[in-house]
Amino acid sequence: MVIYNTRELEKLKDRIPNLINIARIAIAFPLLIMHIFGLEVSGHENLHTTWTTWAFYLWLAIACWMIFFSILNPHWQWQALRIPSFSAVADITLIGILTYLFGGIDSGFGILILPFVVSSCLLSYGHYPLLYASYASILLILNALADSNINMYPLILDAKTIAHTFILVAGSYFVAMIASLSVRYIDRAGKLAHENHVAYRRIRGLNQIVLNRVQEAVVVINVEHQTILFNKKAKDLLPMLEIGQHTSLFDPVAVLWDKTSSRTFERHIDTPELTARVRAIPMNKEQNNLLVLYIRPQNEIQSEALSVKLAALGQLTANLAHEIRNPMSAIRHANDLLRENAEEEETDPFKVKLCEIIDGNVRRIDKMLEDISSLNKGNKTEREAIDLMQFWIGFKQEFLLNNPDAVGCIRLDMQGNHLTAYFDSAHLRQIMWNLCNNAWRHSSKRSGSITVVARPAQKNTISILFADDGGGVPPEVREHLFEPFYTTAKNGTGLGLYVARELAHANFGDLTYLPEAKCFELTLPEKSHD
Repeated sequence: MVIYNTRELEKLKDRIPNLINIARIAIAFPLLIMHIFGLEVSGHENLHTTWTTWAFYLWLAIACWMIFFSILNPHWQWQALRIPSFSAVADITLIGILTYLFGGIDSGFGILILPFVVSSCLLSYGHYPLLYASYASILLILNALADSNINMYPLILDAKTIAHTFILVAGSYFVAMIASLSVRYIDRAGKLAHENHVAYRRIRGLNQIVLNRVQEAVVVINVEHQTILFNKKAKDLLPMLEIGQHTSLFDPVAVLWDKTSSRTFERHIDTPELTARVRAIPMNKEQNNLLVLYIRPQNEIQSEALSVKLAALGQLTANLAHEIRNPMSAIRHANDLLRENAEEEETDPFKVKLCEIIDGNVRRIDKMLEDISSLNKGNKTEREAIDLMQFWIGFKQEFLLNNPDAVGCIRLDMQGNHLTAYFDSAHLRQIMWNLCNNAWRHSSKRSGSITVVARPAQKNTISILFADDGGGVPPEVREHLFEPFYTTAKNGTGLGLYVARELAHANFGDLTYLPEAKCFELTLPEKSHD
């Protein structure tokens, strides 16, 4: 049995009482059978026939009591390390008495004391080996002296008894020391293995925490191209990953690893399962060569590049928006004067048409400036608890005032009682305005053509679905839905959905499009989880 920690040693120690019981039964039961059938158990005439029978019965009763008591309560043989084991001393004593009853040292029963010396050291974790060996030696010597006092055989038999006694005494010390050293070594090795196991689990836990905080997917493979470690993001990205399994997706990277040896390299993977950039870092340590793969999907790289561009663009547009407002006000004022003049003269309808074109484009630029201003203020949130039912009642009234034709066309399905979100109310109003306007524009404008569903979602969030009875978003448009300045509307700015999603993110929410349901989903955090 391999001892990995102290728990394994405890399991082994729990088995020792059972093994000792087996040894007791193996000694007591055959002796009882021989005594019942009157068989000789010694090679010569028993020297203690005057009281052997009742003494043997007493010895057998004590041995049986220890056997049955150990079966019912095996833990009684455990003892504190400060004192010797009582059961061990009792077993050694019983074997010493048994040796005396059946003829002394020359009977051969003395050798049975050695296994119990070993078991005594095992039960005591290797403590007191000299004490157990000395006690066994005293019993053996007393047996030899008792035999010499009443033994009437020639001197050669006394020499034989002395030789047997010396061998048994030496054997007692030898097995006691060997057992003690072995148990102490196993105990130290078990404790060291346990400490190493705890340290390994601690380091592994820290590694998992660190790996799971890395933005990239991390996979570690060995020279056999088997996966030995990966983080949560890698599992989400590649569900087929399994510890100890080969992943064919990394075969091109592994082949390049064999060629480049210890140099860091990059590789682009383009497969039906994944399109990503892989940065590989070899870890060559003797025979344990590992390859750490940092995987970034292509869409994440593109999103990051777009975010950098948008950050720079946002700073630029914020400054430009401030500078554009003044000339736009002048253009609007001049256009109003031209339109009034053209309407008074009523001589040139072309001028009136030009004024309407100018006014429409001015309003479009104003809307774009408002969207840009909202985007730059997105990080300045004032979140508060919002009762969604009360908020919806106020929002619906405001929306219907601006779109009278939508009366009776919008239906709310509120699932759950007292749904309360934690959100910036101004941001939520702007997001819902954008989504409801889009739904109204693309709907059939009939009764119940727009459906809004609010329901509890997973991870302490609230989901609001905005659906209409239109045809949904075409597949070729879906990937560009949230890109800034992308629009399919004639007079659109292309910033509505982009700004709406950025405002949702600023409030720890999200805005996505669900192709299967042909609707937009707005995710809001609940009040109790700020």
